[in-house]
Amino acid sequence: MHPSASAQTESKLAARHVRFAFEPNLDINQIRDVEGNQVRLSEHRAPKAMVDRYAEQMKAGAIFPAIVVNDRHEIVDGNSRWMAAQRNKRETIAAYVCSDLSALQARSLSVELNQSHGLSMTDEEIRAFVRSAVEEGQVLDAKAYSRMTGVKASTLARWVAAKHFEMRAARDGITIDHFKDLADSVRAALHVAKLRAVFLQVTTLAVEARVPAAQLKAIITEANAAPSEADALAVVARARALRSEDVKAIAAGFKSARRKSIGSALHIGGLLRFEVDDLLDVSPDKQVEMFTRMSRLRQRLDGALTRARVEWNLDDVARPRDRDLSEPRDLMQVR
Repeated sequence: MHPSASAQTESKLAARHVRFAFEPNLDINQIRDVEGNQVRLSEHRAPKAMVDRYAEQMKAGAIFPAIVVNDRHEIVDGNSRWMAAQRNKRETIAAYVCSDLSALQARSLSVELNQSHGLSMTDEEIRAFVRSAVEEGQVLDAKAYSRMTGVKASTLARWVAAKHFEMRAARDGITIDHFKDLADSVRAALHVAKLRAVFLQVTTLAVEARVPAAQLKAIITEANAAPSEADALAVVARARALRSEDVKAIAAGFKSARRKSIGSALHIGGLLRFEVDDLLDVSPDKQVEMFTRMSRLRQRLDGALTRARVEWNLDDVARPRDRDLSEPRDLMQVR
């Protein structure tokens, strides 16, 4: 085997079903650096300090793994090795020449190879690759790329969802200027809205009221579970009303105190859609857990109602009838 042949590189190419040929003496003058084939940003390719070190090592007789190019001799991986060879006035370099490699395949391969050779990529470079892959209709395996790059799978998935949001927004006529200040976590949360009308309304809410991602998820989850589009839009309208005080404060140039009840109000609104029979329709293996959780919920609601009647001066408000509150014996009637 040639000393520059790399079992590691060959295994990565084989795993991707890339056809390749090992060329021990590729003419350096035929190699080109073309944008689109590499995931690394141009300013991070072949850093001078690394090229200097490689060049000195080559002079001393060090053998480096072959670079990777496509069948047009456009470089995919090995910028520093290529530049070091040129620095030493070499005429040829060992290379793996890959056939029928699309630009996206080249960038995907570049992600994996760059983590094995030279400097690891920055988050900015990896994020740019993820966005370009989604834009070209590819399905990204977050766990696999997490292993390759060291970026958390959840972060990669968030980048994917954020890009899907941007593409969906463009299709629905929302310009990037409208949502450019939204964080990736917010964009990812917005993307899961099922109905177009809800998507448009909740995106506007996120932009105008700067609703955090966690609260958006609660709003969208309830809207997605609504029985009709009108009910789903009503969920968003309630959320908008809850945050109207915040919107006015922001418009006035200051931020109001965030009320803890915003998230709980949405969940209570969701629970009110269910009748007693709905709550009792629990599979046998979940009955004990469900009973415990509903008991805890009742205790907290009873405490909240008792304090609210006093602290909110609600003495004149009619008390609910006893049978409006399910007794423990009613909760035990689980089918």
